[in-house]
Amino acid sequence: MIVGIDIGNTTVEIGFIYSKEKIKSYKLKTDINKTADDWFLDFYQITKLEGKEIKDFVVSSVVPQVETKISKAVKRLSNKNPLIIGKDIYIPIKNNYKNPEEVGIDRLVNAYATIEEYGYPSVVIDFGTAITFDVISVEGEYEGGAIFPGIEASINALFSKTAKLPAVDLSQIKGVVGKTTSQSIKSGIYYGYLSLVEGMIDRINRETGYKNKVVITGGNGKLISEGIKVPSIHDRYLTMKGILFIYMQSI
Repeated sequence: MIVGIDIGNTTVEIGFIYSKEKIKSYKLKTDINKTADDWFLDFYQITKLEGKEIKDFVVSSVVPQVETKISKAVKRLSNKNPLIIGKDIYIPIKNNYKNPEEVGIDRLVNAYATIEEYGYPSVVIDFGTAITFDVISVEGEYEGGAIFPGIEASINALFSKTAKLPAVDLSQIKGVVGKTTSQSIKSGIYYGYLSLVEGMIDRINRETGYKNKVVITGGNGKLISEGIKVPSIHDRYLTMKGILFIYMQSI
């Protein structure tokens, strides 16, 4: 078993990866103010829950400040340094970004997972702090993509600027035409993002010249995957699978 650590801007996901079919994960809030000792205590408690022998800790990170502290915590816990994707482990995918170093490691990890698990050409959509669309070409190369504000970021921006609007969650959507302010907000957010995804997929397909497979992951991924009219695959553990695949090709 390996432990995958996906350090994102909002959450840190700790995945116990036995195989691509057997993954169990926990999510903690990303907090740049936490010390290495804080992270050590978190990891100590969580690893005790699994109680299995851990071969390696493998990190995918887009938050350097937290990555450094977690690395120290892992070294204290396991007596060896974690393997950092992009530093210690190479991602075997051709990156056609104009400035390849600008691409977040998480986007490349998801792209590689999609190549290995679902094939290509494909579009990977990750509903995280930001919503990212990543395109994998018919040659199996990373082409680039698009970035949008995430659903939670949009909701928070709306309520921070409008004093009289009620806070909502995206449950019990009753139709496009809302009959209350709460229903109208839910409709606007939910169907607006469905339309965004459908529209972007259509534009990407037309620009690339072929019909792409669509793989969706991230916090609101299942909700969107179930709502769009475009055939799609929802994979909750796509990033953890990517961490596993990248690790396996390195050993």
